[in-house]
Amino acid sequence: TVVDDLSGLTVTTDEDTITTLCQSPDIAIVKTSQYDDGGDCSEPEEVINYTFEVSNQGNVSLSNVSVNDPLLGGNVPGPDSGDADGDNELDVDEVWVYTGSYTITQVDIDAGEVMNQATAEGTAPNGTVVSDDSGSTVTTDDTTITTLCQSPDIAIVKTSQYNDGGDCSQPGEVINYTFEVSNQGNVSLSNVSVNDPLLGGNVPGPDSGDADGDNELDVDEVWVYTGSYTITQVDIDAGEVMNQATAEGTAPNGTVVSDDSGSTVTTDDTTITTLCQDASIALIKVGAVNDVNGDGCANDKETITYTFRVENTGNVALSNIIIQDPLVNVQGGPISLAAGGVDNTSFTAEYVITQIDIDRGYVENQATVQGETPQGQVVSDLSDDNSILQNDITVTDLCQGPDIALIKTGTPTDENGDGCIDEGETIIYDFVVVNTGNVVLTNITIDDPLVAVTGGPITLAAGDSDTVTFMATYTVTQANVDDGFVSNQATVFGTAPDGAVVSDLSDDDNILDNDPTVLGACQNPQISLEKTGVFNDENGDGVPQVGETIGYAFKVINIGSVTVFNITVDDPLPGIIIDGDPIPSLGVGEEDDTTFTAVYVLTQADIDAKEVVNQAKVTAVDASGNTVEDESDDPLNFDNVDPDGDGEPDDPTVTVLPDVLGEEDEFEIFNGVTPNGDGAHDFFQVLGIENYPNNNMKIFNRWGVLIYETDGYDDGTNVFRGISEGRSTVRQGEELPTGTYYYVLTFPAENPGKSSYAGYLYINR
Repeated sequence: TVVDDLSGLTVTTDEDTITTLCQSPDIAIVKTSQYDDGGDCSEPEEVINYTFEVSNQGNVSLSNVSVNDPLLGGNVPGPDSGDADGDNELDVDEVWVYTGSYTITQVDIDAGEVMNQATAEGTAPNGTVVSDDSGSTVTTDDTTITTLCQSPDIAIVKTSQYNDGGDCSQPGEVINYTFEVSNQGNVSLSNVSVNDPLLGGNVPGPDSGDADGDNELDVDEVWVYTGSYTITQVDIDAGEVMNQATAEGTAPNGTVVSDDSGSTVTTDDTTITTLCQDASIALIKVGAVNDVNGDGCANDKETITYTFRVENTGNVALSNIIIQDPLVNVQGGPISLAAGGVDNTSFTAEYVITQIDIDRGYVENQATVQGETPQGQVVSDLSDDNSILQNDITVTDLCQGPDIALIKTGTPTDENGDGCIDEGETIIYDFVVVNTGNVVLTNITIDDPLVAVTGGPITLAAGDSDTVTFMATYTVTQANVDDGFVSNQATVFGTAPDGAVVSDLSDDDNILDNDPTVLGACQNPQISLEKTGVFNDENGDGVPQVGETIGYAFKVINIGSVTVFNITVDDPLPGIIIDGDPIPSLGVGEEDDTTFTAVYVLTQADIDAKEVVNQAKVTAVDASGNTVEDESDDPLNFDNVDPDGDGEPDDPTVTVLPDVLGEEDEFEIFNGVTPNGDGAHDFFQVLGIENYPNNNMKIFNRWGVLIYETDGYDDGTNVFRGISEGRSTVRQGEELPTGTYYYVLTFPAENPGKSSYAGYLYINR
């Protein structure tokens, strides 16, 4: 019998003998990543490829092996390789390979890495599930980190918008700026800011662009900032506003990136906003005459002070401003002026007025101002006299005071040397013409109603005088002498440069006055009375008797230099009867021997006295009413007394009665001749001359001209009868006029008492 027995743990048991084997299930996963950014740094949608190597590290096969990676969405399909026997069990020491890929996101790039860890698990035969977190080795469980390339970058584009309104740039106008800030990197940026020092620093914003409102500048996102700037004069002077903003942001890793603004995202050029520059300058020039002497007019060597008003009429500052003037040397400068600036004091000039200017009546000139813009452009302007908008020449009117003066002086020639101005003598008039104005005078002439002025026309510069060109000669008339003066006034005429005619009445010694030129004529009113007496022997017996008469003849002569009037004769001789009305007038040199006569009746006393002696008086008045008198003279009386000192003898008239002559008087000169054929005194009688035949007789007129001469003068045939014997100034045979003459009688040998006799002889026709 075969007996059998199933083995058991005991003799009584038949259970299987179980030998327990040690099972140590274990699994391991090694995870590796492969990532290529293509050399342009990480970008979203790029792929990380993962390889998972799952190995059985235990001693039992594992079933239900799986790989789970939450980054890849959970369970990783596979394996792709390693299950060589295809039993779907991970045998001991077998390695299964799984693969998977992950598309990176911006978040990953912002993180700079992709960190993940897979889990592998399997089930041991006994149902035990084992698992392992992936690592870089079978023995590690470290997270797989795939580093992503981070390239943070930021860009700012700055543009300006400026409108000057069409009137060129002015301070206070605004430039509007737009800043476009873009993320040019591959990571988001936080703490993004725009800083522009021109706008005062940080620019508020953004105004737009942060669509998700996360305050992060995402990759390729553009934020827009705006700001404005008010331009200043400094900017306009510069001609532009140059500025540059800076944008910055912080990368997720803390890196701060920044960019200077430019016109594009790739440039960092300064934003230049060109400002309209309208550079211009204006000059006003004004002249003022310095009337130094206060006469109200410009004079040679006085000055004009020029003042200059410079105005910067543009919108930019100007420097190196100078003024040039061809007429004067302008003092002052260079200066600088801000736009709109005005300068009234820096520039001055002095001009010395010339006579040519005064004759023209004005000084005109024009200055030029020039200045430089900040860019070196030169601007200029011709001056105007009162407006910055015009360029009129500055004309400084000069007062033209044409004036002229005339001095007229007279010089008597005094041909006869008596120190007086007499009729027929001449006066030489000299004229001094003075240009007392301040302009040249032409066509200067002199008009004088008294005389014909010779000389001229002439031209005189201001202040000049002429003493030689003009003269005149005047012949004195008796009317002048009667007036006692020669008075007249000339007029001078001259033409100013503007055609105005100026004139002046002459003065005798002063250019400031207009007194007539008066030359006093010596008024010497003198009258002479000659009285001759003739015994009228009525009974013809040659002996005077009581009752017979003496006839008196009166000759009135104006021996003065003026006409006399209302001439009368008075004779104090008792009983004398004067016949004749007053003579109305007698001119100088005129005489009257017919108007007045007188008859005197002899008395016994006269006869006893053997003569009648008396003297008459003539009285007249001159034109001024002055009384003129003269005691009569007997031309036959050569005592020639002159009691009144007038140079004319005033001898009493002595009428010798015929019977007075005695034997002791053998020689007598009768110095009266009345050649009228009446038999009485028809010739110049020298009683007793026949006793001295060796004689010489000469008779002269009042001017000393010899009119008669003879030897052997007698008392009958060889006698002087008032007829000229002929000399150079008196025609022979001519009756000599009534008047006083002078005789000289000489005796070379025997004489009647003296060797010569001389005296006055009177002819009365």
